[in-house]
Amino acid sequence: MRSRLSTWVTVGLLWGACGCAVTPETRQQLVETTSGNAVYNLSADALLATTRRLLAEQKYELLPSSDPLYIHTTWRIRGNTDMGASWSRIFVQVHPLSDGRAVVRAYRMAYTTNGRAPMHPTLGAGTRDSKLGDGAATAYVQGEPMSPAKPIVRRASDIEWEVLSRVEPRLAAHLEARAEAYLATGRKDPSAPTEEE
Repeated sequence: MRSRLSTWVTVGLLWGACGCAVTPETRQQLVETTSGNAVYNLSADALLATTRRLLAEQKYELLPSSDPLYIHTTWRIRGNTDMGASWSRIFVQVHPLSDGRAVVRAYRMAYTTNGRAPMHPTLGAGTRDSKLGDGAATAYVQGEPMSPAKPIVRRASDIEWEVLSRVEPRLAAHLEARAEAYLATGRKDPSAPTEEE
């Protein structure tokens, strides 16, 4: 009985290890990384329009830009700024190439705040009592959110993948199939050319 139990435990652990090795996150990371090398036969305007729609769907608010090939957003805040929150904003640049094609480069700036600075008195509320220094009339304002570290800027491969899957769905499906084949066999290089190319 004990040997049978140990056999089943071993099989379960091996099966679990195999399942953990190829997770949906691994698959998604592979296709997103691959999509970062895409070169589009579309105009910069079409790529920018798709990117703007995508960011609006993800609840980012766009800021005006003097560069027509550049998109940036305001901070999107998740969580309670009094206790701790996750802040993120997106920067996207479309680079036209000399042969008429274009590439998309997206970046995410992110940081976490862990509460607020202490409340502090205002410089005066404009009333006679506040000018005289009467404590009852002194108003306090809430402190700014604090962060123990500087913001981190990283490539937003998820944004680039979403743009690719919207404007080139056949290429996106092809990349997903190649990623599946690579993860299933572990022998085939997903960047190697295939008959479809």
